[in-house]
Amino acid sequence: MSHDTKKLARAALLLAIAIVFQFIGKNFPDSQVFVGPAVNAILILSAFICGTGLGVMVGVFTPLLASLLGQLNPMLGPFIPFVMIGNAIYILCFGLLKNKDIILSYIGIIVAAILKFAFLDVSATKLVGMLHIVPSGNKGHLFNKLLLKSMTIPQLITGLIGGLIAVIIISILRKNKILDQN
Repeated sequence: MSHDTKKLARAALLLAIAIVFQFIGKNFPDSQVFVGPAVNAILILSAFICGTGLGVMVGVFTPLLASLLGQLNPMLGPFIPFVMIGNAIYILCFGLLKNKDIILSYIGIIVAAILKFAFLDVSATKLVGMLHIVPSGNKGHLFNKLLLKSMTIPQLITGLIGGLIAVIIISILRKNKILDQN
């Protein structure tokens, strides 16, 4: 099996693991506390193990699959493109520093989580209104409430926790020479 084929297979496997977390999470109220860090860890692991490009691919597919599985509230469907972009920002920031030393990996996670949070926060509080994505009436009120509950500070927290988990796993993988450094 070629090196590229192995990376693609690993990316597919990591995406499948993200689906499992999303599927499990849909059965629990307020599962963002569990699913968010798990999926963010998978996004970072995808970038490290498979390369930044395939990591971005995993990050783009995870919100789509969350919607299809019912993990993402259907009312938030119009916000999926913003989550895709937020995930890409998260992965790209980490990808810039992933082959450096462990301290830069931690710094990369912090910067990535802050930038993802900032993008999603501004998107949830400003852009959706400017782009007239908010439904009218009671649905619009519920839409805004859901956005504020899930796409603001919780994104920073889940990004930091998931990134920390991923960097710890990466350290273990490096220490045990389980994967080549990309």
